Amino acid sequence: MLRTRKRILIAAAVAVVILAIAIVQAIRKRGAPAATATVSSVVEFAPDDLTTVSRRTLSETLPLTGSLRAVTQAAVKSKVAGSALDVLVREGDAVKTGQILAKIDARDYVARAEQSRGQMAAMAGQLDIARQTLDNNRVLVEKGFISKNAFDTAQSQYEIARANLDAARAALASSNLSLADTVVRSPLDGQIATRSVEPGEKVAVDTKLFDVVDLRTLELEAPVPVGEIGRVRIGQPVRIAFDGIETPVQGAITRINPAAQAGSRSIMVYVQVANPSGTLRVGMFGTGTIAVGSRPNALVVPVTAVRTDGARRSVYALIDGKLVEQPVQTGVSGVSNDGEGAAWTEIVGGPLAVGQQIVKNNLGSLRIGSTVRVVQPAKPAQPAQAAPPAAGASGASSPR
Repeated sequence: MLRTRKRILIAAAVAVVILAIAIVQAIRKRGAPAATATVSSVVEFAPDDLTTVSRRTLSETLPLTGSLRAVTQAAVKSKVAGSALDVLVREGDAVKTGQILAKIDARDYVARAEQSRGQMAAMAGQLDIARQTLDNNRVLVEKGFISKNAFDTAQSQYEIARANLDAARAALASSNLSLADTVVRSPLDGQIATRSVEPGEKVAVDTKLFDVVDLRTLELEAPVPVGEIGRVRIGQPVRIAFDGIETPVQGAITRINPAAQAGSRSIMVYVQVANPSGTLRVGMFGTGTIAVGSRPNALVVPVTAVRTDGARRSVYALIDGKLVEQPVQTGVSGVSNDGEGAAWTEIVGGPLAVGQQIVKNNLGSLRIGSTVRVVQPAKPAQPAQAAPPAAGASGASSPR
C-alpha cells in the first residue's frame, strides 16, 4: 500500500513539472511576436537609389564585340634578292605613296642592265646589216642576178635579227625593272605597322619587309549569332565604345560574311568607322550595339532594377512606405530614344504601374516589409567665418 502511494505521488510530481514547463514555453512563444513587433526594421536609401516606373520608346539593340582592322593595308615585300643597304623608316612613321622605305644592293642589277643594253645594241647592229642585205637582194632578184631562194634566205635572216632585237629590248626592260625594284617604296599613304628588316640583312624574293596601314578608315570585325543575323542589315548604324576613348564612335555595317564560322557557328559582320584624327588603332577591342527594332510606349524599368533568380524576375517596389518584392515578366532590353544612353528592360507582366517607385539598383536580398527611409546626402560643411577682433585687441602694441 505504501509503495502504491509513493508511485502515485511521484507520477503526480512529474506531471506537475511537465505542465509547468509547457506553461513557460507557451508564455515565451506569446511574448516573442510582441517583442519582435517592438523592433521596427528600417531600410535607408539615398535618392539616387530609387526611381519610378515609366513609359518610353525602347530601341531594341543587339550587342557586338570585336577588334578593329584597317580597310586599306598592304604587306610590302621584296621583289628582288640582295642585301638591305638602307632602311629608312620604323614602326609608327607616317609615309606617303611612292616614298622610299628601303634600298637593296643594286650593283648586280646595274651590271645585268648594262649587259642587256650591250646585247640590245649588238642586236640592233645585226638588224641593220640584215635590213641592208635584204634591200640589196630585193634589187638583185628583180634584175635576175640572184635566185628567189637567196632572197628568201636574206628575208629570213632579217626576221631573225628583228626578233633578236625585240628579245634584247625585253631583256633590257626586265633588267631595268629589277634595278628599279631595288628601291622599296610605299604603295599607299599610311603608317608603318611592322618592320621586318634591318640594314645589312640579306633578303630573298617575296620576303615581307613592312606592313603599311591606312588609319583613316577602319572596320570592326564582330561575330553575330546565326539566330540573330536575320535582324542585321547593311547600313544599320552602330554605336561602339573603345577602351581609352571617352566618346563612343558611330559606325555603320558595310558587309556581312556569307558563311558561318565553323567553330562558333556565328557570322562575321563588318562595321566601317571613320578615323580622320587617327585616334583609333588597328587591333583595339570595342563593344557596340546595333539598333534592330523599336518598342513605342513600352512600360520600362532600369535594367539594374531587375533581380534574377533562375527563371524568376522581380523588382523591389515601395508601397505605403514599405518594401515589397514584386514578381514581373520582362520583355526586350534596350536604350531609350531620349539620348541618355541608359539601358532599360520592358515589363510585359506583373503588378507594376507607371509612376510606382522602385529600387533602382540590384542591392541583393532586402528584408521584405521593412520601412523605407530616404536619407538626403549630407551638405558640405560651410567654412567658418572669422570672428571680429575684440575691442582693444588691435595689431599695434600699446605703449607702456
